[in-house]
Amino acid sequence: MADYKDRNGFRFSNMVAIVTGGCHGVGRGCAEIFAENGGTVVILDIDDEVGKALSSNGNGQLVYMHCDMQSEEDIKNAIQESVKRFGKIDCLVNNVARHPGVGLIDDISIHDFKDLLNINLIANFTASKYALPYLRKTKGNIVNIASISGVIANAASPTYCASKGGIISLTKALAIDEAMHGVRVNAIAPGPVDTPMLRDVMEKAGDVEGITKAMIESNHLKRIADPKEIGKACLFLAVDATFTTGEVLMCSAGNEIGYGVK
Repeated sequence: MADYKDRNGFRFSNMVAIVTGGCHGVGRGCAEIFAENGGTVVILDIDDEVGKALSSNGNGQLVYMHCDMQSEEDIKNAIQESVKRFGKIDCLVNNVARHPGVGLIDDISIHDFKDLLNINLIANFTASKYALPYLRKTKGNIVNIASISGVIANAASPTYCASKGGIISLTKALAIDEAMHGVRVNAIAPGPVDTPMLRDVMEKAGDVEGITKAMIESNHLKRIADPKEIGKACLFLAVDATFTTGEVLMCSAGNEIGYGVK
């Protein structure tokens, strides 16, 4: 990918990114960081109320498109419309996901697991499939938002861990295949991030204070991340890490290193 940094130091100037599930949480953090750095960011989501009200505080722009990420036709059309309006795609951020809440395998139906895979993994595959013909033209890149749960796993979340582990494997496999086209494919594995999804999981578990305390004590920086911190890592992979592909960047405050409570 060419260096598009302009004279004002905006690192994503003249670039176009697509961020799936970008109205909230980590996706919103990534979209805002890209826009603050001069980019045009197309957000694919179904939250029309939030999406239509989005605006950028930076040098770039946020553009909302209604897109059901469980619909192949919606995804295909949204990507084509993005290229029609803005001429190209430089980066695809596959972020859309949900967490089903804690539960053991005995309590999870096969139907529920298939539904989760459809949004957490197959949507990533679908968006990548339809974006790659355009990314090959720009020698762009894909950043997949995985999770620490896909790397080291955690209790009572077998389907969520499996879906995020699938993203990591998909990342590595696509990195091999797309290298011949000059397209890089990397992933980020965040630890706990202050998002509506995380808060919802904690509330459903019925112990917000206890889970928050446990998450903080399980990492070395003793806090929960802000979504825009993941956005900064995403920008690094998209713009700066030009000799990096097939990698999983841990954004977990060292949760996975050391033993037990930090």
